Amino acid sequence: MIAKRALSTLIAPKVVSPKNLGAAPNAKRISNVVQFYKSLPQGQAAAVKPTGFIGRYKAKYFDGDNASGKPLWHLALSILVMGYSLEYYFHLRHHKGGAEH
Repeated sequence: MIAKRALSTLIAPKVVSPKNLGAAPNAKRISNVVQFYKSLPQGQAAAVKPTGFIGRYKAKYFDGDNASGKPLWHLALSILVMGYSLEYYFHLRHHKGGAEH
């Protein structure tokens, strides 16, 4: 209830107009509120273009109509490549000459 009251202190300019208030002592404050609302941008916000590798990857494979299962294949292939490279580094490189230990 308190949060709702806090949000209700901002009065939309179409509801309150300083012209309708006449010589009320709060007319200056209301005109400031009206000016604030008039200065806000109107219309749709511009689409934010993704930046960085992760942002572009997300926009390409996850967002909107582009959603697909390709990230699962990318994950599987990266685990396969990473697993083999670790196996080679820690075990298989010792068996290059044919001498088993």
